[in-house]
Amino acid sequence: MYTPRPASEILRDLAARMVARSSLTDIAEGSVLYDLLSTFAEQVAEADVRLSQIRAQYTLEGASCQDLDDRAAEIGLTRLPASRATGTLAVGRVSTTASLTLPAGSTFGRTDSAVTYATTQAVTLATGVSIASVPVRASAVGAVGNAGSRTVNVILSAQGIDSVLQATVIANGQDAEGDTAFRARCTRYLHSLARTQPSALEYAALSYTATDGTRATTATCYEDPVSLGRVELLVDDGSGLGDAPPTRTGRTTEHLVTSAGSFLVGCEPAIVGSVSVSRSRASVLTALVEGVDYTVSRGRGIITLLEAADVAVDDTIVVSGYTVYTGLVAEIQALMEGTAGDISTGYRAAGTSLRVLPAPVQRVDVDLLITAQDGADLGTLTGSIENAVTQYLSGLGAGEPAYIARMIDVAMSISGVRNLRVLRSNTNTLAVDQYPNTTRTVLRGGAVRAITSTTGA
Repeated sequence: MYTPRPASEILRDLAARMVARSSLTDIAEGSVLYDLLSTFAEQVAEADVRLSQIRAQYTLEGASCQDLDDRAAEIGLTRLPASRATGTLAVGRVSTTASLTLPAGSTFGRTDSAVTYATTQAVTLATGVSIASVPVRASAVGAVGNAGSRTVNVILSAQGIDSVLQATVIANGQDAEGDTAFRARCTRYLHSLARTQPSALEYAALSYTATDGTRATTATCYEDPVSLGRVELLVDDGSGLGDAPPTRTGRTTEHLVTSAGSFLVGCEPAIVGSVSVSRSRASVLTALVEGVDYTVSRGRGIITLLEAADVAVDDTIVVSGYTVYTGLVAEIQALMEGTAGDISTGYRAAGTSLRVLPAPVQRVDVDLLITAQDGADLGTLTGSIENAVTQYLSGLGAGEPAYIARMIDVAMSISGVRNLRVLRSNTNTLAVDQYPNTTRTVLRGGAVRAITSTTGA
């Protein structure tokens, strides 16, 4: 290992050699010889440091910026690009005498930022319905599109809509991958080459970008200590995905039993909860019981009929009444399972049950009481502080606590903040470190407010 030498050590060696090899012996501090040797020693020490830095740039641990990109390229990795923030808004109207369709592309804005938010699909408010939830996506790429609760409050182009409310934070916009995150992902990749360890599953999930542009900010492998072989990969995109993960109704599947060995019935993955499985015989439909007549692999979408099940040749097995995940969760599940017949794909180990699930969410509600510097724009400052703290919370993994000191640290790094205290929401009481209720739970921003007085002003 190359270790740079300090100037004092170099000076000592130079002085010893000078005395040993010449008749010059005046090396007392302040002498001409001492000053000359000191200057030369400092130059050599600086060269040692530069050589050490050059050497470090050829390792993942020491490289940064373009050098880190070059080292990562050697193992086939590149930085993840920035992604747009997405979320939901509640829109309302006064007149409900007729149905109203809010087209995709309707836009809403903020008073504290030029970032706008456009609806990603058309939403219809039926006659008599005054409020609806609409999905939106930020116009700007990266964390600048994230928004604290109640921040998106301006109607820009939404004909027929009279009000807009952003009840929850929008926090899944991510900047392009920085050095620290990229370096950590490169290390996970090297640890994941055998593909089946927990680090391999987490690496794959954190490196994946869904078709809608969203990415997982956290991925935590949870292995059930009681039911061995059952693995959960808990993911979140920074927004608290577990509160309302995107789902849809699964397709009804019918399977004709053609032989006594027809024990497997396929349906759509990844199944959210319960499944209705029935046996049709002579036009009579009989419900089967999970655990008695069949088992369900929810991640793979496979029903396995048990030998004790009352199923015979020419019976039809009907699978219906179930819900499946869509979006990021479903796509990561497919990534874990791989493509049938292609041994180069997939991460699930043989004999295991692997489910990709949105991590359960626990919201953190805090008030950030700020003292601003003279001349600071309070509107811009409060928005920046709320976004910074929300962004910190959005990166916490399953089971990780949220530290008050860390919230203060990220808020104080914003220009214009003189002092800050973190209070329990709507109180004068100092907040304490927040811990998730379970090791499977992620903490995410709830009502995160930056205020200048305890009255909420």
